[in-house]
Amino acid sequence: MIRKNLTILGIIDGLAAAGQAGILLRKFPKGHLLIGQGGEVGSVYFIRSGIVKCSFAEEGDKEYILEFLGEGQILGEIEAISGGSAISGVVAITEVSVYMLDKLSFLHLLRRDEGLNRAVLELMARRLADTAQRSARQQLNPLEHSLAQLMEALEHEQLPCTKQELADYLGVTVRSLNRLLKS
Repeated sequence: MIRKNLTILGIIDGLAAAGQAGILLRKFPKGHLLIGQGGEVGSVYFIRSGIVKCSFAEEGDKEYILEFLGEGQILGEIEAISGGSAISGVVAITEVSVYMLDKLSFLHLLRRDEGLNRAVLELMARRLADTAQRSARQQLNPLEHSLAQLMEALEHEQLPCTKQELADYLGVTVRSLNRLLKS
């Protein structure tokens, strides 16, 4: 449910401790927008602690929660590599501590540090595989099954979630979610 990557966290912690130029440690409060969908991404963020929500919004205020990310996850790496604008919005759902690195320094570090490069490639491959599996599960399983799995995961992670967030994660309306919860 909450994706973590302790390998990347260890690498970036080590680089920061060694005084790697350009790595800044910053804290953001709950509710802070780290990346706005469609906007320019100037920095790449490595989550040191806390949880963020990545979501995609469509016209008409429909939001779809892509995933929840925790320790060791990276934000803005796709945009830094591709040179494009932000694919999704990222909001802190708890207080978040992140290492920040400007895009050019991140790209330079990827070229120079083979261990980080490999870890980032593995992270991106894992995200792609997880997204494909989630999509397949949502297509193949009844919504009741997906809701039960989601509720179990939320309880396990002890992550509070509103009905709107549950609906957004499942890709349904709150009205549909209420009908599911009643049955």
